[in-house]
Amino acid sequence: MAFQASSLRLLSVLGLLALAACGATPTAVDRPLDADPPLTDTPPAAKKNPELDQGAELVKGGKFAEAIPHLKAALDVDPKSANAAFYLALSTEQTGGDKAEAEHLYRQALTFDPGLSEAAQNLAAMYLTDPARPDDAISVLEPALKSAPDDAALNANLGFAYGLKGDVDRASAAYERSLKKDPTVQTEFAYGTMLSENKRADAAVPHLLKAAAGLNDDPASLATIARMLGPGKAFDDCVRLLDRAITLKPGIAELLVRRGVCKHELKKEKEAAEDFAAALKADPKFQAAHYYLGMSLLAQSKKTEGRKELKKAVDLGKETPIGKQAQQKLDGK
Repeated sequence: MAFQASSLRLLSVLGLLALAACGATPTAVDRPLDADPPLTDTPPAAKKNPELDQGAELVKGGKFAEAIPHLKAALDVDPKSANAAFYLALSTEQTGGDKAEAEHLYRQALTFDPGLSEAAQNLAAMYLTDPARPDDAISVLEPALKSAPDDAALNANLGFAYGLKGDVDRASAAYERSLKKDPTVQTEFAYGTMLSENKRADAAVPHLLKAAAGLNDDPASLATIARMLGPGKAFDDCVRLLDRAITLKPGIAELLVRRGVCKHELKKEKEAAEDFAAALKADPKFQAAHYYLGMSLLAQSKKTEGRKELKKAVDLGKETPIGKQAQQKLDGK
């Protein structure tokens, strides 16, 4: 019986609708993959340990707090039980217990059974949570992969760890191994994000698009990916994804402005201006919409109307990045 210890945390883009024109690339990750518990509680030849059996069943039922006393008792019976240490570490983590104790127990499990990939996976996930310790994660993942070189989750976490270090080549190799075994939306997104954040925008595009293909009903994620396509100059795809996002969630000024920017890059200035105007209809005080509409109108030789919109952008916050850019345009800089 498989049990997901913790939901996949590679893809954390829901709610990231803050697509202001000059915003930073969104953080795509808040934690890597956690592991399922082992499918087999004890090796066939191992001695009976009823406390382990009971604790394992409680964990699989999500009853982590109830499992803890049984798992502690299981370790008293068999202090070298890798699975008891793993389940106790998992339960400690899931109940918000002492992280240092959970880390110790995961390491204990790996000492007893170096091939217990689930322990390596969850320990690495702990190391890759803020504040991230990628070197510690790599020191756990590399040995684990010697026993399970094709493990998709271990490779995905290794890719994430190397990506944090800016080692794009090693990160890419790990992500490719993961995708070869299990081509998930989450891993495609993480891979594309890593490439984008390390200035490999062109290489990021196909992975981001594969991720988007699995997110047709998630407007926030589609919008986030669309914005990340810009540096790779995939503006047609940007518009397509935002068309879908806006259909799913109409009347969101940020989405309309982002689509207008992509249309502007495609030199579809009239359509871009229509999106900026629609954004202002949805939110008359959206500064970015005033700025981009002003720029679009200037590009269409509508100087008076364009300057009027730029002035509105300044009035909404002259000390903001957009306000300063609008003032520079008004000053002819």
